[in-house]
Amino acid sequence: MRGRAKKARTVAPLADHGTPERAQHGELVTRETMDAGITGKRVKHECRLDWYLDKGSIIDRQHEAGLRFRRDWHFAAAAPSLVGSYGARISRLAGRQDFSDTQLAARRRTAAAIDRLGRELAEIVVDVCCFDNWASGRLPALRDGLGMLADHYGLPRHARD
Repeated sequence: MRGRAKKARTVAPLADHGTPERAQHGELVTRETMDAGITGKRVKHECRLDWYLDKGSIIDRQHEAGLRFRRDWHFAAAAPSLVGSYGARISRLAGRQDFSDTQLAARRRTAAAIDRLGRELAEIVVDVCCFDNWASGRLPALRDGLGMLADHYGLPRHARD
């Protein structure tokens, strides 16, 4: 046994395809990772906005505006962290929670976007972007609202917009 040469192992490229349960939530698409030679997969439609973009119901600019609004909404609504902070604290009023400065900034950005949209369009945009509901017969209004959000965020217009 001593004189036998060991077989060289071949290493297959690494891939992260998640668990089988992950694949049940929709079609998976291959994506590149930050590490060379490692690929992964993600769910193709993580939210309704992804689905509408994939089907051509909204354009890239509207999709980006909706995702930005969604990110701010969820961050602003997140529960305060349980980890202590050395930063300045907001005065504690009865029943008021402590929020970080970045959460308060996200709340201000969300409020400004909702003010810009007006009541009717804001209702549709919040319903689709934040609560992941279908626009159904409200798709033209959703497009209008996402276009207004894109203007509000200063996203560049493309020649085909």
